[in-house]
Amino acid sequence: MYRILLPTDNSDTSFNAARFAFALFGTEDSRYTLVHTFLKTAYRNALVPSMDTEREAINKLRRFERRCRAHAPGVKLAKRKSSFQLVDALNELAERDMGELIVIGTQGEGNYGLVGRNTTAVVMGAKVPVIAVPSEWKPTPLKRILLADDGGPMDQDTLAPLIVMAQRAGAEVVIAHVRTNTAAFDVRGDRKKLSALLTGVRHSFVTVAGDEVTRTLDDLAREGRIQLVTVIHRRKSFWQRLFTASKAKRMALHTTMPLLVLPEMD
Repeated sequence: MYRILLPTDNSDTSFNAARFAFALFGTEDSRYTLVHTFLKTAYRNALVPSMDTEREAINKLRRFERRCRAHAPGVKLAKRKSSFQLVDALNELAERDMGELIVIGTQGEGNYGLVGRNTTAVVMGAKVPVIAVPSEWKPTPLKRILLADDGGPMDQDTLAPLIVMAQRAGAEVVIAHVRTNTAAFDVRGDRKKLSALLTGVRHSFVTVAGDEVTRTLDDLAREGRIQLVTVIHRRKSFWQRLFTASKAKRMALHTTMPLLVLPEMD
């Protein structure tokens, strides 16, 4: 049973992320948990409208659940509300074995919705893999997955979620390396190791030149008819710097295709 966490603020974008998850993982052998966080009011203020944020969280979860069940009859759904920060709530659920993957929308309710404010924090701080699904995503078969190769080490545990998705969808994994002005790694040796890790998954390699890695990957993904971009989030390396830069936010939050972020396993 695959366990998937679905953060929601009851917006169309979070529902779009749920549709992506249902389409990829189905309803037969997957269990989904809807997660909504709310703010606790520390004290009453006459200038602040009275509101029961916990009650609103419960109502939004119920409405979102009904929407999901109408779209995917038979789906296995649980609901959780929390007053923690979203990334902390998701990590707590993951530690309790309630989720091994997070699927989140990149924009939430309005321009400053709950999910929209938290997507970058979840991408950078989640202890399990994250798929960020943009509001512009349209349902399409998953046929090609781009794996960004930064030259760092990869292992079976880190790539396991990617392998599961590729096998479920029968998709090809395209391993892409962007060659900049830095010294190149041993391409031949690296490809041999990656091929061994991806045994049983159809895959290919491509190397392109470009000074701007993010832009080059975006262009490559569009030109290569890619439906899912995958990066490995290394704690102290290139991707750590990338995700803290404004250009990374553009990639994670404004791309037209879903982004799978795999945390590097220790």
